[in-house]
Amino acid sequence: MSEPSSQKVKLAIQALSLARPVEGPPGDDGQRSVWHLSAQGAELLSFVDPEGRVQRQELTLLGEHCVWTSGVGLRTGRVEQVDAARTEASVVHPDREPVPERLLRAALALEDYRGEDRYILHIQRVLALARQSLALAGNPLPAPPPPPPMAAPAPPRAPLEGAPAPAPLIPPSAIASDLERRQGREGLTMLLVLAVGLVVGVALLFWLL
Repeated sequence: MSEPSSQKVKLAIQALSLARPVEGPPGDDGQRSVWHLSAQGAELLSFVDPEGRVQRQELTLLGEHCVWTSGVGLRTGRVEQVDAARTEASVVHPDREPVPERLLRAALALEDYRGEDRYILHIQRVLALARQSLALAGNPLPAPPPPPPMAAPAPPRAPLEGAPAPAPLIPPSAIASDLERRQGREGLTMLLVLAVGLVVGVALLFWLL
């Protein structure tokens, strides 16, 4: 039997949260049943004592079965649809030991529930605690879905026809050589100006004397 996808399981839980619960009459032990059923393959059957405390819950999600009983804990199994006397019936095949993958899938499906239904909230808390216990015991949690592939970088655009070509980059060595030449010319000019000034000054001195 193939495992249900997480998306289908979450859709089943969403449909279950919208389903109207049906309450049954109290039994001989005083317990009454509260039944949630959706057309997406999710079902929650809760048994409540006369004081309103939940004593047992059976959660079915797309063929997977989780049962919680007060004082006992969680069990898992699978549900098989059979045709008995032309009437479709469900047969639960319990697992010998609780299957962590079934518990984790159910816990992940219920983790986003934000409604106020006390019975769905109860099984949500039960499965969340079971998930924490499995994590502490070293059972690997389901891996998150891989990130979407990154788009390849766009190729460089070709230059537009008629657009001016970009100016070539000037290497640093060429800039340094040009600065040295400019500094040399400026130094020579300053020397010439000083020499001319000195000659003019001497000539004025002789003229005044």
